Amino acid sequence: MEPEAQEDVTIYPPSLGGTVCPSQLFWLHKQTLSHDWHRNFSFDSFMIVFPYGYDFALCFEEFVNLFKWWKLVHNYKSKPFTLESKLPPDLQIKAKVFMVQLGDDPFEIKLGDNYELLKDECQENIIRKNVMDQKINTLRKQHGYIPSDTIEELYASLTKKSSDIYVKRSRLLYANTPMRTKLFTWTMKDLEIIAMADLSFHGKENAVKHMREIDSDSPYPEEGLEFLTLWCRYVTVNINHWTVMLRDYPQPMFDVKNLYLWGRLVGAEQDGTKRAKRSCTVEVASPWTNMEVERNLPALKFYHDFSCDVVSWTQAYGANWEPCVAQYNVCFDNVNKPSIDPSVPMPIWDKIRLLLHGRLTISIQEMTWLYHASFDPYNTTEFMDWTWTNLLMEWTNANFLLKGDFDISVNTASKYDDCKLLHLPNLRLNIHLDWISRGDPNDHHAVMPCAPDKVPEYSLEDHDSFRAFRSQNLSVTMSLDTKPKHDNTLNVPKCIFYASTLRFLDKIKLCLAGVTRPTRRGALFSNTKSRKPQLTRHYKSIKMAVNLHRFNICYWMSFSKQHGSELLAESFVLNVCNDLSLVPIEDGLFHRPAANWSVRYLSCELLGAKTWLCSAHKESEDEQLNHSLRFPVDKSFFISVSRVTYLRGEVVESDSSDEEEDVKNGAKPTHCVHVYDMKGAWNKSNNIVLIGLYDSYQKAQSLRRNLSSDALKVVKVDEGRNAYKNRTSSFQDRASSPTAEKSDPFAKSQRGKAYSMLMKLVAESDSKSIVFTEEPSSVNMDQLQGVAACQTDDVTQKNWLIELHNSQVIVKGCETPGHVIISAAHAQVLSCNHVPVWKDNQLRSKTTWVCSVECMQYYATVDSGPESDDDKMAWLSPENVEDRSEPDLSGLTEMVSSGHSVGGVVYSYFPHSNKKSKMKDCIQLQRIISRCKCQIFYASYGECDLSLLPEVPPPPSDDSDMMSREQGADSFTLLHHDLNICTNSSQYLMILDIVNNLLLHTEQSKKETTEKLQSMRFQLQLSPIEDQKTPIQLLQERVREEVQKQRRLEKDIYLIHKILNDEDIEPDPDESHDPTVLLRVRTTREESLTNNADHLEKLLYECKEQINTLNEELSIRISCFQESQLIKIKAQMKTAKGKILKRIDRSNTWIMNSGSHWGLSVTPDCQFL
Repeated sequence: MEPEAQEDVTIYPPSLGGTVCPSQLFWLHKQTLSHDWHRNFSFDSFMIVFPYGYDFALCFEEFVNLFKWWKLVHNYKSKPFTLESKLPPDLQIKAKVFMVQLGDDPFEIKLGDNYELLKDECQENIIRKNVMDQKINTLRKQHGYIPSDTIEELYASLTKKSSDIYVKRSRLLYANTPMRTKLFTWTMKDLEIIAMADLSFHGKENAVKHMREIDSDSPYPEEGLEFLTLWCRYVTVNINHWTVMLRDYPQPMFDVKNLYLWGRLVGAEQDGTKRAKRSCTVEVASPWTNMEVERNLPALKFYHDFSCDVVSWTQAYGANWEPCVAQYNVCFDNVNKPSIDPSVPMPIWDKIRLLLHGRLTISIQEMTWLYHASFDPYNTTEFMDWTWTNLLMEWTNANFLLKGDFDISVNTASKYDDCKLLHLPNLRLNIHLDWISRGDPNDHHAVMPCAPDKVPEYSLEDHDSFRAFRSQNLSVTMSLDTKPKHDNTLNVPKCIFYASTLRFLDKIKLCLAGVTRPTRRGALFSNTKSRKPQLTRHYKSIKMAVNLHRFNICYWMSFSKQHGSELLAESFVLNVCNDLSLVPIEDGLFHRPAANWSVRYLSCELLGAKTWLCSAHKESEDEQLNHSLRFPVDKSFFISVSRVTYLRGEVVESDSSDEEEDVKNGAKPTHCVHVYDMKGAWNKSNNIVLIGLYDSYQKAQSLRRNLSSDALKVVKVDEGRNAYKNRTSSFQDRASSPTAEKSDPFAKSQRGKAYSMLMKLVAESDSKSIVFTEEPSSVNMDQLQGVAACQTDDVTQKNWLIELHNSQVIVKGCETPGHVIISAAHAQVLSCNHVPVWKDNQLRSKTTWVCSVECMQYYATVDSGPESDDDKMAWLSPENVEDRSEPDLSGLTEMVSSGHSVGGVVYSYFPHSNKKSKMKDCIQLQRIISRCKCQIFYASYGECDLSLLPEVPPPPSDDSDMMSREQGADSFTLLHHDLNICTNSSQYLMILDIVNNLLLHTEQSKKETTEKLQSMRFQLQLSPIEDQKTPIQLLQERVREEVQKQRRLEKDIYLIHKILNDEDIEPDPDESHDPTVLLRVRTTREESLTNNADHLEKLLYECKEQINTLNEELSIRISCFQESQLIKIKAQMKTAKGKILKRIDRSNTWIMNSGSHWGLSVTPDCQFL
């Protein structure tokens, strides 16, 4: 616009409902501007390059000193900034391309290029060697014998030729392609910046008014402040494309498209005190002398009130980029000189609190956060993807508010690519930051730096100008809430994940836990500054509250969806608080304190939850290879609950520490769960799915354990008796007390006169079945192996306490019609972790589950009744489940029926049945067991992680008392009190069907594994340990090769599916552009790719089966290897005397009734006989 045309320009404020244009001002009155109000700068390309090693900060400082010296020479004094001051002109800057580059170290560049050249030359050398081998084999077939000297000369010549080729390629490395020089590249395309001034912003009074309005949380001094720099503008920024790149990595660090920002911006530099002034010398040539200029130490602060619209925002980071970011920080010190204040440098988060104040509201159509799941900086496929859709983000003082649809996806080069791990529609995420400091965390006006030569004498040793403002810790409070959308009620929070997704999360955990190696640090590089603090170690506590209006979880073991589960809940509420403490490590070495996260409290509530077990629909029983896209999914009802509460710790804080001490000492359980109105179903399909899920989990854990570096680790045991003293001091104290002796059945039996006879009977119980026919006594209770194994004298931790209220379970057999309903008014389950025990020369972890059931009842169908769907089952009414000490005879039905006694007939009704069809949609049930008490004792022994144990207890000697040793066999004991049973013949057959096919069923694969283990033990009895280790290592390498083959096949399948989904087949120039021809070409190509994908799927299935077979053999060999190790250790300890006693691995099942009466009726009319 020409100056003559700008003499009389009228500008109106924009309407509240419209979009702010660059030619409009916000909060401006109608006014007339002078002719020189506008300054316009336009560039086609504006580039700023900082070469490596160039000290731009020093150059810029000398320029500022020179400018101040010039003002000092000419006696220039700044005028007061008042409303009568001249209004500055508006500023408009346009650039088609704006770029800022930071140069990289040439030595690092050449080192990296040479490494890539070496890798390529290594592959080429392998190809040359293979060609040479083929030619030599061909010559041998043609000419017969070839002297070995000739062959050695050929290979030597090949080696020399390869070296010459490498040297030649190294010299010509940068002949055609110039060497990379970029470390950091900031690029903006179609940049436009407009800064507009107005009388409402002009003058110190107006500027301070806007500053205080924007930053209302910071206390402003009553006496006011003096500023050396103070201005206020209305700013608009428009960027078409903005990218930030690191080196030549293909993934941008920032990628923003169509950004438009507008709002107020205030810049203020506070006038420092005498201590906040530093003197700089300006060297002037003779005949003049050098002069001193005074510089201000307080930095320029920005106060902003911005709004922003963005179409697309993508940002990426990961542990693989941290070395490059460290190199950038080293190079950036030459661009922006650090403060000369002698205080410890403030971390980045405190600098942001000090320099940036105000509000930033951003509306983004799609915002993506990418975290690298690989240590390769050139990674483009392995990401954790966090995507916000239709996001509205508001950043104010120590608070972030985000609203939109949130998705977490897993991006990986396999068929699990783009797996949507979590979907939260209409999410409201609020993050509040509570900065803990010695003073007011918002009082940044009181911060005043100090020059090095003006430090007070009382703080010479430990001076900190930012002591009151510097944050000591950070407490974070987060809240996540979802609300249903009126236009789409089916869009609910959802979580879908596979077993491979959990392995991917382990990879993410490994990347997060990695420690970055120092980059150009130390005295050699003149960089001895302390390492910058990490935000992850700066937290004090993190509180999170989650409230989801509905929630759906789907879990599958694999992409083929053979076995899985699904959960749907009406409401999910979570409150958790975690505390971080830094614990010093005292081992004689220099360590940073270890981060120790602890749970202060955790409470969770789930309402209206339903769970299904899912499996792939099979056309035949022998079909194993299924694809989810070709076969439907079968769902079977498993469990539903009306309410579940979980509690860990105490939500209400108290002054007394007794409860905390009880938790630490193991007196109170760690996890407490309350389940209300549980309804479950157990049938053949559920049994198959659960066994499949458990088997797949065990195989995955076994594979990870067998391929770890600790698989062949030598077991170290302590010969002392108190090897487990640190971990089980409370156990030893209780074991030595008289109370413990009384509660121990073996200790009691040792003092008896019939000790030898009792020990003989118990020893014979390993091979003989025991039937209790006499009256129950305490001796019978002591002989129950499950009860003895669940004694609490060696408990290290009470883990879970589960209480169930008004529960019922439907159990269906496999061969008989009808079902059994087991109900309980109240049940309590306690899980405990015990001291590890030795079993067959292997250390096993011990876990016990003790269940006590009150008012337990059994109901069996009289006839099959109508067919029931999985989602619509006939359940008992609450009055038939709840505990009633006396029969309620208030109704006619109760008067004429048999009441609550055994043999009574009740009805179970289908849910949501009306009054007319209520009697038709009911099932007649007979109470076969009425209101009894039941106790269940279960002890299991599994793999023990030696790295989690403070000390390994020594193995028992062979000459020790056999009866004092724990057998270490899985034991199950079911104890009924005063059991009265009444059944007819059909109910009796149904119970036998359930017991034989559902409860006592043993997988054939488990029997085969046990036989293979015994066979391998027999083969390796005479083999030394050194001979056993080599086959294990070879087998480990073979399994790793198969795992790599599996990953390669998954990647090939992923690429084929990607081509099928994304590829557009272009027409051949020689062929016609007939749509029919193009369709035929596309169909042929898709058929070829589909057939190739099917072939790879079969190879992948065979590869998985091979991995499972090899892993099973590897587990057996490692188990035998560890047994051989322990035999050797016992020989060194001189405790192995005589022949080693072998025991057969077995599981014990004990069932005992303290008093029982079973009446079997012959007639089917359910009457007593």
